[in-house]
Amino acid sequence: MSVNKHKKNNHVNRTLAIIIIASFCLLILAFGMSHPRKREIPVLEDGGSIFMSYDGPVFPLTSSEAVPGIEVVREIEFDLSDYDVSYGYRGLRQSKIHDRYVLMNTTTEDKTFTALYPYVSSFDSKLNPIITVNGNEAETRLHSGMYSGDFSGAGSNTESLNLNEISSWEGYQALLADDAYIEAAFSDYPTLDEPVYVYEFSEISDGGSDAAAPTLSIEFSMDYNQTVVFTYGFNGGRYEPENNYSQRSFFIPAKDDYDYGRLRMLIVMGDDIASYDIQGYQNGGCKLGEEIEGAEAVIRRYETTLGDILKTITTAHYEQSIRTTAVDEVAPLIAGGISEEMFYGELCRVFKQYSIIGNDTKERYQTGMVEDLLSDVEFYKRILYEAFEMTIPAGESISVEVEFKKRGSFDFGGTGGRNFGVTGYDFVTQLGSVLSFKEQSLVLSNDNGIEIVKQNVGIDPVQNHAELDLNVEHYYLEVRSTDK
Repeated sequence: MSVNKHKKNNHVNRTLAIIIIASFCLLILAFGMSHPRKREIPVLEDGGSIFMSYDGPVFPLTSSEAVPGIEVVREIEFDLSDYDVSYGYRGLRQSKIHDRYVLMNTTTEDKTFTALYPYVSSFDSKLNPIITVNGNEAETRLHSGMYSGDFSGAGSNTESLNLNEISSWEGYQALLADDAYIEAAFSDYPTLDEPVYVYEFSEISDGGSDAAAPTLSIEFSMDYNQTVVFTYGFNGGRYEPENNYSQRSFFIPAKDDYDYGRLRMLIVMGDDIASYDIQGYQNGGCKLGEEIEGAEAVIRRYETTLGDILKTITTAHYEQSIRTTAVDEVAPLIAGGISEEMFYGELCRVFKQYSIIGNDTKERYQTGMVEDLLSDVEFYKRILYEAFEMTIPAGESISVEVEFKKRGSFDFGGTGGRNFGVTGYDFVTQLGSVLSFKEQSLVLSNDNGIEIVKQNVGIDPVQNHAELDLNVEHYYLEVRSTDK
């Protein structure tokens, strides 16, 4: 009896010990999650921080070609009066930039040339700089560079599935090491005149099915070495090259769904598909035994060129963007002044470069879904160029000012980043410019309640002004709010 009691007590003690240890482990885990381990701040050779989200440097004014006899004085002002607490982050989130220039013609002849103002942005959130010449707003023409970053893998089996954006000014230094990027930005867009067969879906119905996610599927045979298939308006598929089998599918929208009536098409390049089968399913899994009856669509087959069908898709993309934007807002592409023609040109350029048929095919676009390319064209970070004409009379000078808002670079919250709450701004003195700079300076304004965390501009704390060394190619200013 006493032995059994002893064993029972041992069992109770062990159970109690396990509970205590488990509780202690949970406490440690909870503490670790609420107090993430501080991430060491990676830095550049000049001491500037490498942020998780890099906004790109402020570039200097340049021109389409060198202009002998023109000397330039630059003053760049960071106006820190604007706060933006987007995403719940505390502190400074954007700065007004006033990038001012005086261009002096030291020759005895008038000088006429095309000035260019480059800046890092995207079509989705374009900066929209205001450029004035001698106080009058300049008439500008927009030119776009391609995606400025590269691609990376996602795990050991992929190499180019994810976007890998430039993370510091050194990436832009490498990008602009020669004239290839800017020359491409001002070159004509490619013409995609390859013939294609289009299967366009309309009058789509689920046949009255009560399935939660009714799906329409098209199955067909194809030789993967002779045929390439793109889709628009589809969201699923199966790919079996070894069996010459392929399948594409999309959810059947209800009449009150945002994508009801949306353009949907299968685009075939190379050898046409010989035949196809249409079948409805209960959901996107499209599994045998989960068919639904009565699902159907009218399919129109016609022949055109890849370029023409991409133009049709671009128009549909713009219409969809406008239709799904809130009533009191303007679609980002429209607000940014990105013309349908420019977007279409950039889409053709990406197709020519990165798609299944591209010169440098990326895994990211292997499914052939045109939406993947459309989305990236809209959200790619790139260098945009505002071009405007200037004439400087002999022996005279003119002033140019560029004003815009810049979000700045930052670290995300909840990641243990030591730079959380810090906003980084940086600029380059001569990178990408063919103009001859005589001097440059920096002005910091409206900085009440702002603490400078790190900088290499050597700013005077009283006058908030610094004369810059033109031999230093990169300057940075990292600040945070002192407001509690």
